[in-house]
Amino acid sequence: MPAKKKASGKYLVSLSEMSQEIDLETYLGYKPKARDARLFAELAIETIKNRTLDGQTINGGKFKKYSKKYADFKGVTQNSVDLFLQGDMLNSLDYEVVDDKPKIVIDDDTETAKGYAHQTGFKGHRVLDGKVPKRPWFGLTDSEAQNIAESIKETPTEKKTTLADLRNALALLGIEQTE
Repeated sequence: MPAKKKASGKYLVSLSEMSQEIDLETYLGYKPKARDARLFAELAIETIKNRTLDGQTINGGKFKKYSKKYADFKGVTQNSVDLFLQGDMLNSLDYEVVDDKPKIVIDDDTETAKGYAHQTGFKGHRVLDGKVPKRPWFGLTDSEAQNIAESIKETPTEKKTTLADLRNALALLGIEQTE
């Protein structure tokens, strides 16, 4: 079993709130602009989703396999664990920017409780019938936060293209963005 990796920033996992606030200045080495915080948060959410859909825990290991009954219901093998059925839990990941600090959150009470059940293996979850094993998926490690920050750091000679810039360019070209 891989060693537990250090979570980045202020991390809260409870039945009523799952969030992680990142002190971006620590990683950038300068006071972040609101744009930096938004871009960091968007990339953080993509990192969490991609890792989870790849069946990887926040600690770098593989998720515990699905029960045979659940895997049959989902139409996958027992080892194809991605915590994705309808997509509600992962699609509920969102962010806020507070004092130029990005804060990753789950913005739905039911999905927060489901996320908590998966994160901790909580046995009393009403939606999941209390049968979910521990599969730690939420949050960023210190290393992941560092990698994201490195990718958005400003350099004096180049301007970074943001997701907002790309969305504006698509809109200008009349191309509709789809999920």
